[in-house]
Formats: sequence, C-alpha cells, structure tokens
Amino acid sequence: MKFKDWKTVKLKDIATINMGQSPKSEFYNDYEGVPFLQGTRTFQRLYPDIDTYTKKVTKMAKKGEILFSVRAPVGDVNFAPLDLCIGRGLASLSSKVNNQKFLYYLLIGNFNLYESQSTGTIFSSINKKTLEELEFKIPNSKSQRNIGKFLWSFDKKLN
Repeated sequence: MKFKDWKTVKLKDIATINMGQSPKSEFYNDYEGVPFLQGTRTFQRLYPDIDTYTKKVTKMAKKGEILFSVRAPVGDVNFAPLDLCIGRGLASLSSKVNNQKFLYYLLIGNFNLYESQSTGTIFSSINKKTLEELEFKIPNSKSQRNIGKFLWSFDKKLN
C-alpha cells in the first residue's frame, strides 16, 4: 500500500481516551492498595515501574492500554503492565480495532505533533478535546497489524 493511499483520521476515531484523575495524596503509599501512576517519572522503554499505590481509586487504566503523558513531557508513552490507577498527568488509550501495538508506534512516531498542540506557561499540557482532534495518516487494518508486529518484534529483543 502506498503512502498516498493512507487515510487521515482523528485520534478519537481510532482510540478511546480515558483521562486520569488523581486521588488526594493522603491515599498514596509505597506498598498497599492499587498500583498508581501520576505521570512519567517511572516510565521505561515499554512498561513503567510501579513504586506508588493508592487506597482510593479515581480513574483506572486496564492492563495493555497505552499510557500517554498529558503533562510535561507531553507525549511520552508506555503500556500499562497491569490494571492501575492513573493520575492527572496521564491518559489511557485503547485502540477501537484492538490494535494496541500499531497505536503505540503511531503515537511514538508523532511526538513533535503533541508539543505543537500543548499549552501552558509553567509546564506544557494537552487536554482531552485537543487529543481527540489530533490527526494522523494511517494505512489499512492489515498494514497496521503488520507494522505493529514488525516493530514490536524489535522492541521485545531490546527489552
């Protein structure tokens, strides 16, 4: 399939976006409750390390969903290694066609787009409406799957 045959879509057309919401800090701890991520502090190449827990759940990301940083640095991504609570600095994204790997690489490959769309004087951020309206060029479903599998095979060797 040639690049000229790729179609332009909005992120909201290909992914479900769940914005995080932080519990009060009094519910945070180092060992008890539900795993919790506020932002990208513990992000690694594919999966974050978990070092914080919460006894009060606000918003959940399910295992395998993509964690997307909506606050500085906007656009960092990881996969949720298990069901976990996400704070204000993150959103979780789930492919509407069950193609998480392609969506992950699509998001990584367009990092410059997020900075151009982010706002804020102290630190950059991006809101749900702006995320939903981001436009990407994508190939057909079969090509998406092949691209996702191909790139994933390299990442698994690196990890």
